Amino acid sequence: MTSGWLSWVRANDVEIMTLLQNQASILVKASSVLAESISDFSTLKENNTTLKNLEQEGDELTHKLFTIIDKTFITPLDKEDISELTSAIDQVLDSTYGTSDKLVLFKIQKPSLHLQELVTLLVTATQEIYKGVSELHKGKREKLLIHSKAISKCEHDGDSVYRLAIANLFETHDAIDIIKLKEVYETLENALDRSRDVADAIEDVALKYR
Repeated sequence: MTSGWLSWVRANDVEIMTLLQNQASILVKASSVLAESISDFSTLKENNTTLKNLEQEGDELTHKLFTIIDKTFITPLDKEDISELTSAIDQVLDSTYGTSDKLVLFKIQKPSLHLQELVTLLVTATQEIYKGVSELHKGKREKLLIHSKAISKCEHDGDSVYRLAIANLFETHDAIDIIKLKEVYETLENALDRSRDVADAIEDVALKYR
């Protein structure tokens, strides 16, 4: 395709891309709120309510996106690409809130270094997701690939942190704490895994519409 492959002006196109960007923006907010909670556990319960609201807001945007693309004959991207992207972002958001919810439910008393490392990677990944989604309408293949690779790096680094966290966890002797923290680590690591799905969706778009 020629340059400017998303030079569209149709109202539905604008609405679809705006909703995707809003969804990504909510995800950045959610990861930042989770990072604050893990940095300062005194904010955990209040922030968990905030995250629940953000997760519900994200669900509403996802539902609205699916409704629009179902009724729209021609979309700015393939319907399959839009569906994959919005679903993947929604899954990252679900796991972000899920991490917070498990910290509250399991009454975790203090953060670990590994939790802080993982959530820092998640914040970076979500920021790159937002940048990537914001670039979609510009059609700059190189920039999209840069953001996709940056997200994937966060996921890769997260795998290393997660393996070390689990290894260290089993050096403790409290079986209940092991089970609780393992659940939290897995949920947070899943958020990073799903961010890789977003990266793949962005990369697919970049390679398809060049």
